[in-house]
Amino acid sequence: MSANTTTLRVKTPPGFRVDAGALLPTALAGLSVAEIERIALPGGNEECVVGDVFEVSRHDAPVTGDDLATLTIDGATPWLDRLGAQMDGGRLVARGSVGDYSGFGMSGGVLYIDGDAAHFTGCEMRGGRLTVSGDSGDFVAGALTGDMEGMSGGTLTIHGNAGARLADRMRRGLVLVGGNAGDFAAARLVAGTVGVAGQLGAHYAYGMRRGTLLLARRPEPLPPPTFAGGGHGFDVFWSLLIRSLAAEIAPFSQWRADRLPVRFTGDLAVDGRGEILVAG
Repeated sequence: MSANTTTLRVKTPPGFRVDAGALLPTALAGLSVAEIERIALPGGNEECVVGDVFEVSRHDAPVTGDDLATLTIDGATPWLDRLGAQMDGGRLVARGSVGDYSGFGMSGGVLYIDGDAAHFTGCEMRGGRLTVSGDSGDFVAGALTGDMEGMSGGTLTIHGNAGARLADRMRRGLVLVGGNAGDFAAARLVAGTVGVAGQLGAHYAYGMRRGTLLLARRPEPLPPPTFAGGGHGFDVFWSLLIRSLAAEIAPFSQWRADRLPVRFTGDLAVDGRGEILVAG
C-alpha cells in the first residue's frame, strides 16, 4: 500500500482570479497526472486548465500510519480563491498566501495555509481542521451575506490577526486567533467557542446569544454595556475547557485549571446566555 501525494507548483500566473474549488486531495488522488492537468479552473468570464498554471507531479510513499490523500500547492498566491472549499477529507497544504473563501463549507480533512488568507476564511465551515499560519481577512468563520448560519463545526486556527466580523453567526466549533481581531468579533454568536489572544476592535460580542468568547487580554470597555458579572461555580467547566485546548496554540494551551478567569454573561439586549471569559 502507498500514500498518495500530488504536488502542484505554480509556473504561469493566469492573469485573473481562479476558483480553485476543484483542487481537492481526495478527488485528485484517483486521477492520473494527465487527467489532473486537464481540469478546468474557472475565473469569472475566463477559464484556464491546471496544466496551463501548474506543474503537476505525483509521489507515492509507503503508508506509515498516516494514509491521508495529500495535495500540496507550492507557490500559492492570492489569486487562488475557494481553496479547500467543500473539502470533506484528505490533507491540503498551501505554501504561500491564498485568496478568498478558503475552506468554505469544508466538512472534513486538514487544510493548512502557510501564509495569509483573505476574506471569508472558514466561512460556513462544518468540520475538519483549518490552520492559517499568518493573518486572515474579514468574516472568518462567518456566514455569507443573507445566510443565517456561520461556522457549525470543526477547528479553525489563525496564528496571526483576523479582520472584522470574526465568527459572525457561528453556531458550533472552535476558533482561535493568536493575534488581534477586528470590529464585531463574536457578534451574533449562537454557540461555539471563540478565543482571541490579542486586542479586540469595537462592538465585540454584539448580540451574542450563547457560546463562549475567550480573551487572553482585558479589553476596553469590560464588560460591554449589555453584559453583567458572571459569578462563580464554573470551575469544572473551566478545567474541561482548558484540557481540550492543551494541544492548541499559545496562550490558550498554557492556561491552568487553578487560575479561574473573570466571567461576564450576556448579551442581555437579546436575552443572551453567552459568556466572556477573561484569562489575562
